[in-house]
Amino acid sequence: MLLTVLLIALICVRWFGTPSWLHFDQWVKPWLEAISGKSLRNKPWLYWLIAALVPLAIAAYALQWSAHQSGFLEFIVTAFILLYSIGRDDFKAQVQGFIAAVRGADNDAIKAAARELQASPAEEELADDRAELYHQTLLNAAYRAMERVFVVFFWFAMLGPLAALAYRILRIFYSEYQARRIELNAQHANSTEEQASSTSEDTDTQEPGTQEVGSSEPQALEHSSQDQSSAEVKQEANVEAKGDDFVIDAKPLNKLLWLLEWPVVRVLGLSFAITGNFMSCMQRWRDSLLCFKTPSKKVLGNAVGGALDIDVEKLDCEAICCEMETLQSLFYRTGLFWLCALAIYLMLAL
Repeated sequence: MLLTVLLIALICVRWFGTPSWLHFDQWVKPWLEAISGKSLRNKPWLYWLIAALVPLAIAAYALQWSAHQSGFLEFIVTAFILLYSIGRDDFKAQVQGFIAAVRGADNDAIKAAARELQASPAEEELADDRAELYHQTLLNAAYRAMERVFVVFFWFAMLGPLAALAYRILRIFYSEYQARRIELNAQHANSTEEQASSTSEDTDTQEPGTQEVGSSEPQALEHSSQDQSSAEVKQEANVEAKGDDFVIDAKPLNKLLWLLEWPVVRVLGLSFAITGNFMSCMQRWRDSLLCFKTPSKKVLGNAVGGALDIDVEKLDCEAICCEMETLQSLFYRTGLFWLCALAIYLMLAL
């Protein structure tokens, strides 16, 4: 049944697009804030495990309940979990928007379109140099194409719907963490500017000459020490206020996502060798086959560069537009390859 659900979902996604009406993520932020108590503030591994295991336990209960009711209901629940686990946003429209911005030669539009192709907000600082920006965007587009569909389908086929849902939940948590970090940094910057402006206004409005001559220096020293102590109190209050905010270390999320993506990137790179330039892709694929330190995005970028037979670090305006369209075709051919392989497996299994 799992392979049948996977085959149907892959066909639906390929020809009808991602089901955005199923992607309701409004529960994520309240849930993460609800469990961000002081007891888990210094235990990030325990925090993220609790955050992920509770919704997974609910999904497991739904699967078990539907299995006891009927096979058709179990099929529906399994398909629902798989479709929910597929990545968000319209990837094809985002790629076309970036190509249009590059051809329009508008720097602000190019950066905005490149930012939309990032897997998570503020994941990396976009370069000002045009060639480096094209390089970053090509890698981001390849990674987005992988994390939206291929990772989900791989773990669904290997371990079932809960594994696919686990990856998507961790990815959503990471995006929410990045968005929260941006919000807190903006709030902290605004509060710092307000404090600086209020301090400068207080300094400007002081009226000299109101003190007696004999006691001017001691009083000045006393006021200076009072101002310094009040500033320290304000700074400590700001630190405490920032400590009350929802900021949890995301290193466990990075490690878990990297572990889930590690085999998928290698299998996808091997698929690129079949659907792209075989010799060039295989040479670069072998170089990172057993590497346990390189990030997934860089390994995937090397495989994409080999499949397209290009240098991903040397792209101009015309080259990036052509390669972004070729990248879409590469992933489309790879998806068809997986679809045909799955269909053949199902026919042989009958």
